[in-house]
Amino acid sequence: MKVDELYASIEANRPGRDDVVYLERRGDEYDWWVVPPDGAAGPVRSDQPDPDAWMSFSGAWPAQPERLRPFFDDLLAELESMAAGADRCRWPVDEPWPHSH
Repeated sequence: MKVDELYASIEANRPGRDDVVYLERRGDEYDWWVVPPDGAAGPVRSDQPDPDAWMSFSGAWPAQPERLRPFFDDLLAELESMAAGADRCRWPVDEPWPHSH
């Protein structure tokens, strides 16, 4: 599915706070699912190449509808950073906390 279809699918299914969401991208196609509580593997697509990027997310999704799209866009930016996308401003491990710009 394309980005807008991915967003619509996530919006319609609204993962819960305790759900672990798996996202993947192959080229300009995306897929997602909620990982079952027993950790069983998701759909295996042997007819597809390995994903270009993938990630799992578990956390609170915005309750306000107007905040969901910016949250989703940030989540996709994080996914893209794992496939040589834009740098997400990582700090070296040995720098003291808290970080700021």
